[in-house]
Order: sequence, then C-alpha cells, then structure tokens
Amino acid sequence: MFTKALFPVFVNYSVKALQLNTLGLNCSKINAAPSLDIVRYAARKGTRAAALAKKKAQKLAQQNKPEPIPKHLQRKVKVSAELERRRCTDENWLDTQPADNVWNMKLFRGMPCSFAEVIKMHRDAHVPEMLNDPSALVYANIELDLNLKKKNRYIEDITGILSFPHEFKTLRKNRIAVICKNPDDQAAATDAGACYAGSATLVKQILAGSVSKEDFDFLICHPDMLKEVNTLRGILARKFPNTRNGLLRLDVAEAVKSFLNGVEYNLKRSNLEIDFGWVDIPFGRLDMSTEHLEENFKVALNSVEQQKPPNAESILFILRTLLFCENSKERFKIPHWEYLPNYPVNGVLKEEVEDDGIQNEAKTAQKEESGQQ
Repeated sequence: MFTKALFPVFVNYSVKALQLNTLGLNCSKINAAPSLDIVRYAARKGTRAAALAKKKAQKLAQQNKPEPIPKHLQRKVKVSAELERRRCTDENWLDTQPADNVWNMKLFRGMPCSFAEVIKMHRDAHVPEMLNDPSALVYANIELDLNLKKKNRYIEDITGILSFPHEFKTLRKNRIAVICKNPDDQAAATDAGACYAGSATLVKQILAGSVSKEDFDFLICHPDMLKEVNTLRGILARKFPNTRNGLLRLDVAEAVKSFLNGVEYNLKRSNLEIDFGWVDIPFGRLDMSTEHLEENFKVALNSVEQQKPPNAESILFILRTLLFCENSKERFKIPHWEYLPNYPVNGVLKEEVEDDGIQNEAKTAQKEESGQQ
C-alpha cells in the first residue's frame, strides 16, 4: 500500500475542548498536533498474486529440498572420480632419464610406449590366469584442450560417429533408419540391416510420434529427401543427417553396413578444469591383430583431430593419448604425435623455440651495438 501525506487540516480546538468538558473532563487547553489526511493507493495489479505464488514456490522448494548431509558424513559421499581429473603437465617436466628402472611421474616426463608394446602388455594382463578376458575391448583416452581464442570461451560439445576399416564386435548393434525415395534403395537398406526404411510416410510417422527417435540410433538420409527430412530437425536434434556426421549419403546400403557397427563418442568435461576434457573411443579387441588395431586407432585419432574448431586457441588440440581396457587400471601413454602431421614431440613446439632463440640473439646483438656506440 502506498500512502501520501497532504497539507495538514487545522482543527477547531475550542470545539474539541467543549466536547470533552461535557464528559466531565476539565480541558481548558488541548496540546495536540494538527491531524493529517492520509491518502491510500491500491497496490499494482498482480503484485499480491505474485507474492502469493512466490511463497507457494518457496514452500514447495523447501519440501522437496533433500535433507542436509551431516558434516561427519560429507567426506564419505562418493563423487564421480572419472570427472575429477586434471590435465597432466608432464610434457613440461624434466626431459631427463631416471638412473634406474623406477620412473617417478612427479620428477620425470612420462615415458611413451609404442603401440605394439602397449597391446602386448594389455594382452599379458588379460590372460586366463589373471583377468581372464583375452578379447577385451581396447579404448583410446584422448585428452583435449578446450580453450578458444576468445577469452573465457570454451568448446561446448564434441560428438562423432566412427566406422572402422576393420570391424569388431561392439557391445551392441546400432539401430538404423533410412529415408529415401527409390524403392530399390529402401529394399537394399532393409537387406543390409536397417530397422526402418521409407520415404515421406516414414517422415510423417516420426512427426506424429508413432515412430519415436528413441527407436533408432542413426537416421541415414538420401539427398533427394533432404527437403522433407528438414521438418524433423527439431525432433532429431543431434541425430539430424548431414555430411559432417556422414548420415547424408548417396550409397544408402553401404552407409547402413558401416553404421550398423559404428561407434559414437562424446566429450567428457572435467569438473575441476573447465578448459580440459577428453573422449573415450573403443577401437578394437585384444584378439585382433596388432596391425588392424593400429589402423583403427589412426582412424579414431584423425577423427578427433578433425573436430578441432577453426577458432581454437592452441595449435595442439590433442594433449595426450592413453590406451586402456575396462577390466584393467593400467593406462599407457602413446606417442600420438607420430600419427598426426604438424604435432611436435611431447607437445613442445620447435618453431616457437627457434623463434625465441632468434629473438634472443637479435636482442643481444642490439645491446652489443648500443654498448659499442
């Protein structure tokens, strides 16, 4: 409520004194301040309703609020250890070799192993006498620098779908939907293993909800149906076909075969460093030949490198690459710079070092000339 005081209204005090005397009170003089007329205005429309709604929302939030964890139990609450990672800075540590076979990671630069050595060590650990999983999946853990050129801006998301030259048994087969006009292409896609194959009818079914986007993993589209499929952009979101993710194809049947066992990867972010993240990509099994595994690994590494945005701050997008298996805790460092062009050894840019040396020589020469003068 809003109030406003106007000019005081003067009261006839003699009349007030007579009225009090009639009641038996002897009041010859009244010491009273003049009264004020107060004008009251109504509240703005909707203010009370908003206040009531706010109170109700606060009560609901208080009811749904979980009970606080006691202090003596707070340390025991498990946080995802996977996301509590920091970037490894061993590339900036000493480049010396240890005196014995003990490689202290806090003192020396991490020792990279060749691809064949890492696969052999994992195979030795997964024999029946130890982990008893000779056909375990092999993963590549690729650490990334998420900084962009603009200050306090980072890469938001990285997703990709990989089809490897040497196929292997994945955890599950993908469900494929195909949209194309030609009936022969639809029949070929169904024979190749597609769950759904159709044209405008399938588009209408997805729009109506009779076929949900959860019913398939990948949607392959022929370019002649791109105009109709464009109406599904809001529904499909990341599953929308385009040339970058390889889902917009002319050879529909071949695309179904490649994506049937395709591997999808997504960016994982660190909770401790917002400019650091990684991707985990399975690229084969231990019972495959080392040559086939290495070729699949090259495909995975190059696919991640192609995800580097043009406005990335650092030249080096990939920081470190580790190979691991699910049942084993061992992670071995791989020299990824041998598989990528323009990548220096251990992340040290030789060009920058040479430029710094040339600049230092020029500065010393200028100082000597000025001293002689």
